[in-house]
Amino acid sequence: MNEPELTFTPRARIRAIMNELDVAHRELASALQNEPLRFARVHPLPDVAEGCEEQPIVRINVATLEGDAAREAAIAAFSEYTLRPGCSSKATFRLPGWLHFPAASHTRLAPLVSRVNELKIQFKQEVQQAGGRDEKFDLVHDALPGTITLQVYRQLALHVGELLAIGFTWADKQAIRKISKEEAMAMLERSKGYVPALMHREEWQARVEQEMIDVRRLGPDTELRIRRAVKTHPMANLRWGDRLPDKQQVKASLPLIVCSDGVPRAKALGHYPTKMRQIRSDRRGSDRLLIERMHIFVRDV
Repeated sequence: MNEPELTFTPRARIRAIMNELDVAHRELASALQNEPLRFARVHPLPDVAEGCEEQPIVRINVATLEGDAAREAAIAAFSEYTLRPGCSSKATFRLPGWLHFPAASHTRLAPLVSRVNELKIQFKQEVQQAGGRDEKFDLVHDALPGTITLQVYRQLALHVGELLAIGFTWADKQAIRKISKEEAMAMLERSKGYVPALMHREEWQARVEQEMIDVRRLGPDTELRIRRAVKTHPMANLRWGDRLPDKQQVKASLPLIVCSDGVPRAKALGHYPTKMRQIRSDRRGSDRLLIERMHIFVRDV
């Protein structure tokens, strides 16, 4: 008697969205199979084993598929949402690469890609309404066990135009955000309530108070930064002949779909690291670590 009401629960809604997404993926897959393929290349990456996601990345060996094998792998990757056995749930699946179709294919593919991306946005909006991090996790994994939420969120990329060149590379940088002393103090104040499991409350409170004293001692014009390492990930550099700016860099977690009549120069993704890093000598200042646990640095100029 109450069964129809269940369709209005968050769990039922994200299941319904995922069912629609499955249908949209099948329609896109059929279209991608039937469009005349000009070129395809993807780079399978090694899986990250469960429990190894925090280990520093020293080497990533890149494999290569081309032609119909690459197209099949790309189509499968577009709907790859489920945790692989033995793999880490914290290291998302990636398949950098690209599929190249004639410019005319854009008319047929664009509505299908848009539909997939629209459903992905609906899924994300539904999950975001669940509340905090734990509530979001419970919602998704109760409704769809084994689902990697971030892989569902990823938008598919469809590019059309006069593409002159496409090259794949590795990004291995840091995310840097400037903050004021007031923002740092507010962050520290909030952190008082999050006592680590192996520390007494009084000990934790004393540590945070000392950190707040260290921030107060800084001069009024001191520049603070939060610097976090960004996990190594593949990127694609595009160069266009029909727009300004003519250079574009995009994430390449999934294969790009390109519709163009030209034959762009293409650079494949190489193994990581590609070369030894050189230390820059033109820096005018350096960042001094202030609060390690919060990744807060002081900029010395």
